[in-house]
Amino acid sequence: MGHTVEQPDIESLVRRNRELEQLEQDHRRMELIFKQQAHNLQERMKEINCLYGISKILEQTGLSLEETFQKVVNIIPPSWQYPEITCAQLLINDQSFRTKNYKNTFWKQQAEIIAYGEPMGILTVCYLEKRPDLDEGAFLAEERSLINAIAEHLGRTIERKMAENELRESRRKLKEQNQQLKEKNIALREVMSQLREEKADLEERVLANVENMLLPLVKKMGDRGSDLDKDYLRLLEENIAQLTSSFGSKICHLNQRLTPRESEICNMIRAGLGSKEIGKMLNISYRSVETYRNHIRKKLGITNKKINLTSYLSGL
Repeated sequence: MGHTVEQPDIESLVRRNRELEQLEQDHRRMELIFKQQAHNLQERMKEINCLYGISKILEQTGLSLEETFQKVVNIIPPSWQYPEITCAQLLINDQSFRTKNYKNTFWKQQAEIIAYGEPMGILTVCYLEKRPDLDEGAFLAEERSLINAIAEHLGRTIERKMAENELRESRRKLKEQNQQLKEKNIALREVMSQLREEKADLEERVLANVENMLLPLVKKMGDRGSDLDKDYLRLLEENIAQLTSSFGSKICHLNQRLTPRESEICNMIRAGLGSKEIGKMLNISYRSVETYRNHIRKKLGITNKKINLTSYLSGL
């Protein structure tokens, strides 16, 4: 007796067919999602490569700012969704850096370059042909983020370059100032040396004239005059001698505290004249001379009464 094969009913076949169709639709949908994700990933990789490339350019030493800007502009188009129709331009302080295919079109993105809080330029990315509208015209939202990031990088680069230029200029000026200061110091030392030589020569000539011409005349006058004249001439001789000694400069310093009369009496005391002689020569009383002596001692800070004023002045 043979076996009978059970035939599936029509309803089961229809249900099975629907399941297969649903699986196929799900597969196509997943495939589209995968392709979109792969595309998005590829776009993000392009953006990352762009920022990395710009960072490497900005790190290069020896490049001028103009060379840096041109290199940055050149690597921008491959990072956009349609690189074959993408061009770029960077305007910085009336200077233009652009790709060879640049053309200002209606389909564009722009970002302002800011340095130290001030607008320095504009970065523009254009499509040469119309493309379907996306997030921002024909551009992706991620491309807006990318152009903003590039503009921010450029702004920081400008700030750094400006700071480097200012530092370089400051160093140059400082070097010039140091050189000028060295030259002035050399000139000043030469002038001071010349002044010292002239001063020494003048002192030598004054001393020679005093010793060889003036003092002999004073001595001759003293030999012929009265006793009072001799006292005056002796005092004159002492004062002339002080011109060539350290006492002259010291008494000039003391004169800032002493009155003219007190300075005059100081010279007489140092010359060995007593109070009576001083009073007679100045036509003042003995008591007045003693009063002057007390004033002089106070102004010179001689508080110890045991210190002899004549000896003190002679020691100056």
